[in-house]
Amino acid sequence: MICEAAGRMVTLKDIAQAARTDTGTVSRVLRNHPKAHELRPATRERILRIAGELGYQRNLLASSVRTGVVNTMALIARFSPEDFFVSGAKVIDGLLEESVCHGYSIKVYADSNLDLAFREISGSMIRLVVMTSTNCEAREAVARFCREKNLRLVYVFEHSNGEFPAVNVDNSAAARLAVRHLAEMGHRRIGLFCVPHRNYHYVSERHEGFLAGMAEAGLEAKPEWIVCTDERENAVAEMLSLPERNRPTALFGISDFLLLHVQRYAFLHGIRIPEDLSLVGMGNMEAGNFAVVPLTSIEEDHREFGKVAVRALLDKETGVEKQESGMYLLPPRLIRRASSAPPRKGSSEERSLS
Repeated sequence: MICEAAGRMVTLKDIAQAARTDTGTVSRVLRNHPKAHELRPATRERILRIAGELGYQRNLLASSVRTGVVNTMALIARFSPEDFFVSGAKVIDGLLEESVCHGYSIKVYADSNLDLAFREISGSMIRLVVMTSTNCEAREAVARFCREKNLRLVYVFEHSNGEFPAVNVDNSAAARLAVRHLAEMGHRRIGLFCVPHRNYHYVSERHEGFLAGMAEAGLEAKPEWIVCTDERENAVAEMLSLPERNRPTALFGISDFLLLHVQRYAFLHGIRIPEDLSLVGMGNMEAGNFAVVPLTSIEEDHREFGKVAVRALLDKETGVEKQESGMYLLPPRLIRRASSAPPRKGSSEERSLS
């Protein structure tokens, strides 16, 4: 393995001589071989420092031809503006950070051209695949390809597929956490702002988690306080135009984005947040943080999603227990901001508690 630096070719022997060791030791350290961790940390650090000073870079092509091992992962994602939000970028950030720590690079493919992706993955001898696209047909196609080629595959988002695991937040626990937060502050009339239940598991899981959270708190989930629609403006108007004594005093939205619509309507119609209406969203979006009334939200650590996916591919300790379903479910975390507060004094809600 060689590289060019300062007009000459640098070899493992050059590094070994400068580090006062042998080429086998240098090779193991630069490949992050398990036996390299038996060396003293100071020795490993000296070899890596000298390799960097000499401008050494591994010749990955030569290494893969000789060993049959390619330290490259394939990432298959969807990059359309409708699908690739900030969450997708954060997942990739986590993937890149963790893969570099383990000496791997990542080749990126779009799920819109799977034939090309499959040809290049096969031709490059890549054995590890991570998929962030939530498109059902594409996920099935990738699963079939990985089974046929005996590749390792980990999904990010949604659910596992047979032997292939997935990394996600515990959506049910997240919704229950939101309801518990509002109930503990004294809210009894809590509504849900959802979207139609189509192909995505997370929608149903957050909806069902809301219902479970209401039951755990001993509260009634009234149908008129629950909306699952794409007609956001009309749904908000219908719910919040109810008489004060009949409308919810708090809302859980399955995404921060939905609650930005609620804020807009509330401000235009004299409904104060959080005095008249508390809001808890999900996603911990930057937009929610910088809203006029910053949103209390349930955080999904998307960067950690990417890190856990890489560790799972490499059979490393993930830090998250793998479920029998094949899911790595990260625990949700409440980020409390100004949009949630106890019912205001003198409100019908507070009077019902007295």
